[in-house]
Amino acid sequence: MKRAVVLGVMLLAAAQAASAQQRREADPRDIGGGRCAENVYNCRDTPSPLPAPSTVWMEELTWNEVRDALAAGKTTAIIATGGIEPNGPWLVTGKHNYVNKANCEAIATKLGNALCMPLLPYTPEGDINPPTSHMRSPGTISMREETFQAVLEDIARSLKVHGFQNILFIGDSGGNQGGQRAVAEKLTTEWRGNPVVAHIQEYYDYGAVGDYMEQHGLASTVRDNMHDDPVITHNMFITDPSSVRWAERVAADKATINGVSIADRVKALETARQIVEFRANHTIAAIEKAIANRGTLAAAPRQRPQNAGPPQGQGGQGGPPQRPAPDPRDMGGGSCAQNAYNCADTPNPLPTASTVWIEEMTWMDVRDALKAGKTTAIVATGGMEPNGPWLVTGKHNYVLDANCEAIARNLGNALCAPIVKWVPEGQIDPPTGHMRSPGTISLRQETFEAVLTDIAESLKQHGFKNVVFIGDSGGNQGGQENVANALAAKWGGQARALHIGEYYTAPPGTPNVLRELGVTREGMPSDGLHDSPGITLNMMLSDINSVRWPERVEADQATINGVSIADLPTALQWARQISEARAARTADLIRQRALR
Repeated sequence: MKRAVVLGVMLLAAAQAASAQQRREADPRDIGGGRCAENVYNCRDTPSPLPAPSTVWMEELTWNEVRDALAAGKTTAIIATGGIEPNGPWLVTGKHNYVNKANCEAIATKLGNALCMPLLPYTPEGDINPPTSHMRSPGTISMREETFQAVLEDIARSLKVHGFQNILFIGDSGGNQGGQRAVAEKLTTEWRGNPVVAHIQEYYDYGAVGDYMEQHGLASTVRDNMHDDPVITHNMFITDPSSVRWAERVAADKATINGVSIADRVKALETARQIVEFRANHTIAAIEKAIANRGTLAAAPRQRPQNAGPPQGQGGQGGPPQRPAPDPRDMGGGSCAQNAYNCADTPNPLPTASTVWIEEMTWMDVRDALKAGKTTAIVATGGMEPNGPWLVTGKHNYVLDANCEAIARNLGNALCAPIVKWVPEGQIDPPTGHMRSPGTISLRQETFEAVLTDIAESLKQHGFKNVVFIGDSGGNQGGQENVANALAAKWGGQARALHIGEYYTAPPGTPNVLRELGVTREGMPSDGLHDSPGITLNMMLSDINSVRWPERVEADQATINGVSIADLPTALQWARQISEARAARTADLIRQRALR
């Protein structure tokens, strides 16, 4: 008996030593979220098995497509910052993000050597508590200046590790400009212009685009005195007409801003294309100068703000707007005295929005949703990481796009904040974990927790009673739990901060949807990739291109771990069942914990 025990201990020790040796001798070719020894597609130098995609968005590329883009000279990275803020009764709170979606793509496409990073929707919008500036309006989410700068710095450092030679900040909101400039100048000093890090102030030059469009027939004739104008309305329109409530405004005969009509859809789109074209060309000229300068250009004279209306002496009132005395009813980004739609208690002039995403709602929509009892906010965290040869780097964000909405609708009293797409993915420099693969973006743990804290504090300020963190990646769980615990102690029952770890790790005994359907069974093969049938199908519910479905079917590669996704209607049916099951499980846990 004693000899058997001793032998067992020796064997265990030998196994542990072998395991440790194996870890020490990891293959330097391991990449893509897996081991080269287990699948050739996890090897650093394996060619991409699919045709190169046409997108300029890194979130829409696989890790090996990012690798190949860099090798082909696409070494310019554009980081576009937007915001979540009030914009009058017609424009959604994610206004600047819709603008950036059209403009970043146009800029990167015209440059030919650039990729766009996922949009950063969280930016400084005023003090959180007590609230100032836009934070006084429901739906606004603000970052402290130090948090914003830390996020920009971590993103830039991640991109440098992967070999980007030009890292550019463009911001569509005034409050973003100072932080971008400060981070760019700090990194330029540290890195001595290699790579180039530059804040492109000229992107925010709404005066130039306003003047250009006035010369081409887009002239404001009156001033509506709202946080809105014809240029930005059209710039949003080209991305999504519903972001400016186009259909509802046409039906209500309210499809004008500052005297300019957007009712003619064809004409509005043509005007929008002109605006995007001008802004792209104007920004590229500044980018070229900044790259030649090896950093940010000297600050230009103060530019006309986005919603300034017609220049002095042109149309309507003429002259600069007068700053009225503060009114406690001022809301929506403007003055109550200048337009009733800027008053806290003015009824919403449009039908109730059907979306559960705060970014897709106007400030009035959010105000009315809170009054109607929608006081649970879900903060979903995803990531940018390698996921084998078939799934894009934004894998977790696509999953959450489907699942956060499903959870919110299951609850019935919840809204989703914009997905947090920047999370810890490993040490940045020297790189560890997923940071060893091109296309990964990582935040330091303290930066990630600061982001979650600022989002949650903003939501509490507006009257949300439950702020719920769900994370689709393992590295997100600890930070979410830390922040939830810290805020629960700080808030003292005024509101709840909840981390639902079971969203990511199903409790024992949870039914396996694919197993119950007979799709998977014991003994099926593993491809050895950072991928699985469940997550592939969950992504497909948001966008089949995120798993390269058409290309894989064409190449006879539409399987993962022995499960075929080639039959699209069947695959989407499975996907819905997976998402609904995860949503029901998570919603039930939220209900239980919100009642404690």
